[in-house]
Formats: sequence, structure tokens, C-alpha cells
Amino acid sequence: MRFTGTIEAKLDAKGRVFFPSDFRRQLAEADARLVLKRDVYQPCLVVYPYAVWEAEVEQLRRTLNRWDPRQAMLFRQFMADVEVFSLDAAGRFLVPRRLLQACAIDHAVRFIGVDDRVELWSAEQAERAFFTPQDFAAAMEAAMAAPPPATD
Repeated sequence: MRFTGTIEAKLDAKGRVFFPSDFRRQLAEADARLVLKRDVYQPCLVVYPYAVWEAEVEQLRRTLNRWDPRQAMLFRQFMADVEVFSLDAAGRFLVPRRLLQACAIDHAVRFIGVDDRVELWSAEQAERAFFTPQDFAAAMEAAMAAPPPATD
């Protein structure tokens, strides 16, 4: 799955939002379960296809030592506030109020496809999630000039 693009949407009074049809089509062949979680770095929510979420959790589980109290706390915090859900018959899902409040999302939302996941931003916060054109060009140049990371 490769989610790309930006799509605007609105939450209804109950906190439900339509998952964009362009993204829904990619899910049609996959597991119907999705995972919603706060992003670690940015004030947004992330929607993961269930298989992508499972792979990410497995990678983190292999990396951390649960017998180290600090790493156990890290794993606990990463797993907290995770919502597993499926889209309803109309293609909507409910975003819990606590997650909406944590990311300052009110009524206008922006879905941003980011490879194997979809980010959900408040329309206002999404504007701050990007580089300026000059900074983007410099960052791309630096990233593309760097040697590729080693793989296992």
C-alpha cells in the first residue's frame, strides 16, 4: 500500500469522519481493521492498516528490552491510546474526543497519505507540517547525497 495525496474532510457532530475513498480503495483487498494512534513527533493522528501496525509493533518489541524499566515505560506509552477500528458501511470512523483534543482537531481535518499510513491533521496544524520550498529543496539535496542506511 502506498497512500499519497492530501484530502480535506469534515468531522460530524459525533466526531465521525469519512475515510477518503481514494485511500479506502487500497484497503479493499487488505484486512478491514485499522489502527488509530497519536503521532510520536507531531500534533496529528496516524491511521495504520492493521498489518502495518503489527509490523511496527513487532519491530519496536524486538528493539526494546522490556526488563529495562525505562524501555518498558517507552513501550507502554507507545501502546497507550491505540484504537483498533473498522470503517462503518458508509466508510466512516469515530475519532475519540481525547485524541481530537490532543491534536487540536475540531471540525476541518486534512488526511495526508504518507506511504504505508495516513496522517490526520487539523487543517490549521497541517500548514505547519511542511518545510518552506527552500528548506525542502535543501533537505532533499542533503538526504539524496547521503549514503543509504545499512540494512540488516
